[in-house]
Amino acid sequence: MTNHRLPRPLFVLTSLLVLGPACSVGVDLGGDTTLATTVAQTLTAVAGEASATPTIELGPTEPVPSATPLPTETTPPSATPAPPAGGVSLNCDDTYQRFRLVDGGAAGKTVYLDSWNGASWVELWSFAGGDPMIRQIQPGAGLYSFGDCPQLIVVPLVYSGSGAILELTAYQWTGGAVIEVYQQDGAHGSWEKQPEALYFEESVYLFGEPNCCPCNRQAQTHTWNGTAFVATSSSISPTYSGTPPPICVP
Repeated sequence: MTNHRLPRPLFVLTSLLVLGPACSVGVDLGGDTTLATTVAQTLTAVAGEASATPTIELGPTEPVPSATPLPTETTPPSATPAPPAGGVSLNCDDTYQRFRLVDGGAAGKTVYLDSWNGASWVELWSFAGGDPMIRQIQPGAGLYSFGDCPQLIVVPLVYSGSGAILELTAYQWTGGAVIEVYQQDGAHGSWEKQPEALYFEESVYLFGEPNCCPCNRQAQTHTWNGTAFVATSSSISPTYSGTPPPICVP
């Protein structure tokens, strides 16, 4: 049997290529410098490829989503307190007042304005009609709105006697005091509340006619402008039709 052997230099080179740079081997190449140089270059190249750091290509990076902010806690608004029974805000300022008309019998009638202090009613102001045999507060006394605000206190007061004098007064609560903002009086007077005004009518005596039988009536309208009443109309009309009676002639 024939034994085939590689020449020694080729066997050594093959072994080194297989073992690679992982082994450190002493090699005798029999003085073949060319082969030695080739082996050395080959080993150096293999070692360089083995030790080189591989380059990893990364694809485009996606932005990291920012954290969703947590909702901040807010204090819920406090509920508006309900007005007390019978209370109204005369100036629409979340303070509450109450109007009362009290009949004191022989002592007469009295109107009151109270204020709510959060727990009870406190009297702010009052007006007494006095002896009903002399004058009386009429049932029409009360609170009246002029626009959205304010509400005013209107008090009609009638004096006894043949003249039946009507005195009509309006008061305003300013938040610190009750002040008079309107006053009219006249014989055989009458009045009415119009949308933003007070209408007042009375008898006028131009010819010396008796108290029972006036020849003319005067009508006046005063309109609320937000701070005061302003005269907006005035007229005089006869109480008769056709030819004036003798007492109505100069």
